[in-house]
Order: sequence, then structure tokens, then C-alpha cells
Amino acid sequence: MSKPIPDKRLKAIAKESFDRIGDSSIFLLLFNEKMVEEVIPLIQMGLAVYLDKPIAILMPKGARMSMNLQRLGVATEEFDPEDTASIEAASMRLLQKMKV
Repeated sequence: MSKPIPDKRLKAIAKESFDRIGDSSIFLLLFNEKMVEEVIPLIQMGLAVYLDKPIAILMPKGARMSMNLQRLGVATEEFDPEDTASIEAASMRLLQKMKV
């Protein structure tokens, strides 16, 4: 069985994500239950783990997150997806927890 060859565009996205995540002090995850259906967020999350970045998770109230993902989060905050002020407030709380 031959080894699959990565798509050039996907490889470029992975390289760009690696550079950006590598240069950051934390990895902020805006959680969405449908993330597993998209390849780019999965690559980025894997890179954050691989690069040993502290993971801050911002998630909508009522979202179901796996226990493994919860354990990866250094800090987690919930927001009301119907209220933009709630998103901003949760983001600020999260950044304060992360001391950013």
C-alpha cells in the first residue's frame, strides 16, 4: 500500500498554521460541535497539542465536549451564542484566566 500524498493546499495550510501557532503564547479554541467535520480545525488542534501550547476554550452554553478535550483545556469559558456581549465577556474572562 502506497503512502498518501498530501494535497498541496492542505500542506500549505498546515505550514501556515504551524508558523502562527508556534509564534503564539496560547491556543484559543472557539469550540463548535461540528469541528470534527472540518480538517483545518483538527490540524490546528493537533498542532497546538504537539507544540505544547496552553489551550483556552471558549464554548457555547450547552455544547457537548469530550472529556479528553476538556482535560486539554487549561481554562474554559461558556458564552450565550445569541448574545454578542456574552461572547465578549466570556472572552475577557478567559484571557484573564490565561493572564494574557
